[in-house]
Amino acid sequence: MRNVLKACVCLSFLMLAACSKPRQIAVNGAPLHEPSKTAILQEGSLFFRGLDGKHLDLADTPNPYDHVVYVLTSGKHVIYAMNIQGGHIIMPEDLRCYKIEADLDAGMHYMMAEDKDRQIAYIKRKDTDVRIATAKPFETQTAYSGGCNWK
Repeated sequence: MRNVLKACVCLSFLMLAACSKPRQIAVNGAPLHEPSKTAILQEGSLFFRGLDGKHLDLADTPNPYDHVVYVLTSGKHVIYAMNIQGGHIIMPEDLRCYKIEADLDAGMHYMMAEDKDRQIAYIKRKDTDVRIATAKPFETQTAYSGGCNWK
């Protein structure tokens, strides 16, 4: 009985978290709450690590399980991303680093993800699921190498 109660409480918290509005993080001075000037970028199976030659400070990068979206100015950008590691801890997959060139429309919501089988990163519109940009890795490293070389 006690385990059933614990499971119900955990499920309730998960449902509340899924229904909550995501926290917005403005990148490179993008104005928050001005959808006519900005685009929203959400992480899928890629971590967002930088924009237009500027690396995101890890202190500004939230917990990957946090409900967060990034607010960017509309227009052409180079988005830096890396794959989310998967596999077994003893035999993890390689770290893949991507620079994705995308033209983001104001007022649109986008998701970035990776096709792991083809090793291609992409950005898609969330309303239509249409891919607007794709990229191959510019660098591949071993899983415990410490990260991508963003220079």
